[in-house]
Amino acid sequence: MNPFNLDIKESATAVAALGTAIGALAQLRMAWRKEVSERARGVPATKKSRRGPVLAVLLLLIAAVVSGFLLSQYLIKQSDRDSAALRSDLQTQVARISATAERLERVTVSDQNSTARAQDEGRGADAVTVTTTVGPCHAGSAATDGAAALCSEQEALHVTLCGSVPSSAMVTATILYARTEISPQSWVESRVAPGQDIGRARFAEKTFEQSESQQTKQVCTGFSAWDGEQAYSARLVVTYTLATAAREVSNAAVAPIAAAAK
Repeated sequence: MNPFNLDIKESATAVAALGTAIGALAQLRMAWRKEVSERARGVPATKKSRRGPVLAVLLLLIAAVVSGFLLSQYLIKQSDRDSAALRSDLQTQVARISATAERLERVTVSDQNSTARAQDEGRGADAVTVTTTVGPCHAGSAATDGAAALCSEQEALHVTLCGSVPSSAMVTATILYARTEISPQSWVESRVAPGQDIGRARFAEKTFEQSESQQTKQVCTGFSAWDGEQAYSARLVVTYTLATAAREVSNAAVAPIAAAAK
């Protein structure tokens, strides 16, 4: 705080009060010297000479009062300015801290939601894959002219593919793939529907579940092949959600297990 940082009106009043005080002091000094000189010469004191020092002292007191009042007013105003500036700074800091806290809270909630979604998606993406190969069938009678006999569908080789999942799991889809053993197609290109003929092979039209233990169950489907010349590879993929994730999709329309592969 600078005590000389006064405004224009206060400066003018302070200068006037200071001039008055200086003038009063000068007049008081002159009156005192005159009175001392007159007393030294033996001149009797007059009423005017007695009144001179009193007037000077009065002016000095008035100047002191005015100066003190102005100084106190200035100090009060300066204190109010400092307090207002401090309050404004504190309010700015509080607003900044509140805004930062709100942003951090939003980021934290967003991160928690993202983590929860990621965990749910991870639980919902669980899958079990089972693959098997069925060799060529053997016909019951030989063909004429030395040619290999063709198997009938009644002579087909049957296998069952089963995937183990937790007992509390909710099966969301069963996806089927089949191809000949020498096929250049990838598994993605070899997806088939339940009951669809694939050359001389097919999956069963429906899947079924059976208990495996207290903790697990099996999701199964049948596969048949009656090709006497080449083997077939079959694959079953079972996707499921755990009980916690299943509650969230309980209101969704879930197609039958066999239809989910279409």
